[in-house]
Amino acid sequence: MFPEIFKIGDFAVHTYGLMIAIGIILAMYVVKKEATRVGINGEKVVDILFWGIWAGIVGSRVFYVIYFPEEFKNNIIDVFKIWKGGLVFHGGLIAAVPIVIYLLKKNKFPVLKTLDAVSLGVPLAHFFGRLGCFSAGCCYGEVCDLPWAVRFTHPLTIAPPNIPIHPTQLYEAFLNLSLFIVLFIIRKKITRQGLLFGIYLVGYGSIRFFVEFFRGDPRSIYLNLSTAQWISIAFVVAGFILILKKK
Repeated sequence: MFPEIFKIGDFAVHTYGLMIAIGIILAMYVVKKEATRVGINGEKVVDILFWGIWAGIVGSRVFYVIYFPEEFKNNIIDVFKIWKGGLVFHGGLIAAVPIVIYLLKKNKFPVLKTLDAVSLGVPLAHFFGRLGCFSAGCCYGEVCDLPWAVRFTHPLTIAPPNIPIHPTQLYEAFLNLSLFIVLFIIRKKITRQGLLFGIYLVGYGSIRFFVEFFRGDPRSIYLNLSTAQWISIAFVVAGFILILKKK
């Protein structure tokens, strides 16, 4: 709704970037605390996640550019202006996880145990990220006449202006917050490594698959499912493999 918090000359503080920064900082704090609780060096995990975050940002932007190339055909420099909105979360997850796993193995960390701790912070960061999406108008919903439909009126919004649409950003934000709360509550009851991470994958994959039905931005469709939904199915399958894993 409010893409810019304030602007002085050519310098602007964008709500999208601020929300992502807040999400990352809080997620890192939660991951550090959880890693320390389960006997892992929290400081070192945060150092490793620093590189995972950069990989995630690059992957998120690459996927966005692939999905919406028409936004950049007249000005290729806009590809680098991520603070204005335009990151695909599952693209970031796909890019970040292999990097984090590689660094965990290189530093001789228990991979699944550490990913369990990391999975606690991801939906929290995602919650704030989707609030940022709502402020910028990206990841918008399709037209609807529901009582809670929203209209984006700011001249800088990415969403179609002055049209009642699903607030899909808020749907996904609060579903991710709910996922974080569930993971936080059950984390001390989890004894098998990889189980919490598996539950996260199933939870996030299910959330994105569901919300995608209400999205209004242009998407590639295969068998009546979007690319994001197929990727979500892959996340759910991977999550169930970890959940059902014996050891």
